[in-house]
Amino acid sequence: MASNFYIVHHEFRAGTSSKWWETAYAAMAPGGGWDEAVAANREKGFYNHSANAVTSDGPLYCIWETKENITIEEFQEFIDGPTGPGFGLNALMNICKPINSSLMNGQTPYPRVFF
Repeated sequence: MASNFYIVHHEFRAGTSSKWWETAYAAMAPGGGWDEAVAANREKGFYNHSANAVTSDGPLYCIWETKENITIEEFQEFIDGPTGPGFGLNALMNICKPINSSLMNGQTPYPRVFF
């Protein structure tokens, strides 16, 4: 078995988008801790391939990959938790859907990070 891919639909809770963007931009700024957070999440078996915002008020759509032994429940817990994309702000409602790559003859949305 190989790693798993998910598409995650993020919706902002009312009145939270501005704070979330402020926090995200601060994290991505030099010295903001972004690279360390990405490395720590990858070590735990979670990797974000892309984040795609429709508007500043949402929604956002992300493609994530997980190591093969991580369950959908564990992935949802991570996405909703403090080290997930919500920065612990409780700003996002996250709907995680597994991508069935077998329907695409094994083609994945991105090259695998986890083998």
